[in-house]
Formats: sequence, C-alpha cells, structure tokens
Amino acid sequence: MQTRPEIAMRRFLLSLAALSALSSPAFATGGFSCAVKDKNLTLDAEAGFSYSIGGGLLNFRGAFELPKKTAPKGLERVTLTPSHLAHDWLYDGELRLLLHAETEGDLPFGSVDIIVKTKMTDDETTYDGDYKLILNRADADSVERTGKVSCSVG
Repeated sequence: MQTRPEIAMRRFLLSLAALSALSSPAFATGGFSCAVKDKNLTLDAEAGFSYSIGGGLLNFRGAFELPKKTAPKGLERVTLTPSHLAHDWLYDGELRLLLHAETEGDLPFGSVDIIVKTKMTDDETTYDGDYKLILNRADADSVERTGKVSCSVG
C-alpha cells in the first residue's frame, strides 16, 4: 500500500509527463489568397499551408469565371477544388500556382490552364505578379491571355 506522499508524488509525475507531451512543438500554419478581376478572368483562390517542409497546401478552394465568348463550353465558371491545383510553389519569395480544369461528360473537349507567378513585395505579405490564361477547345485554336494578379500571404 502506498502512503499519501507516494500517491502525491505519483500524481505529480503523471501530471508532469502529460504536460510535457502536450507541450511538444506546434507546427505553424499560414495561408494565402489570390485575386484577379479584369476583362479576361475573374479569379479568387485561397488555401492554408504548413511552414514545415513537405506540409503542402490545406483546403485549397476558390472559383474562376471567364467571358462566355472566349470560354470553352462548360468552363465559363468553375468552382475550384484541390483536384484543380496541378502545381504549387511557395519558396524564396515566390508564389506560383498552376490551375487546370477540363470539360466533363458529353461536352466537346475543352481545358483551361491558369498560371500564376508572383513575387513578394517589400511589405513581405503582398505577392504581385502576372497570370497566363490558356484556353483550349477541340473546335478552335488555343487562346492565351495575360494580366496582373495580386496575392496576400501570411
């Protein structure tokens, strides 16, 4: 049978072990959002990310809208999911994204690629740059447009 001081010491040691397990280092996270609104493209995209190596993006989402006369049929407005994010890069003051969407079902083939290339500005939270929009349709030549994009990273 344990004495009161032994029970108290045992509780103290168990509490100390529990606290040390809970105080393990936390992995920091951040997020970004990017926006475009011009005659070629309206884009809003956002995601969280881990600052740790290999953390990747979390909860990527957004939408883009194209003018009906240039958009491949069925891709005039697309709600973005992680499956649309073909590539991402957030390193050394650069944020780059490659978004890809294709027609589905019985629609003729069409695809949209949006390439976002930005660089960190002096305030270290704004990333400004350019986008390239590539529209492909089975019944027409490819169309490319460019414009300005601004992202916020924090």
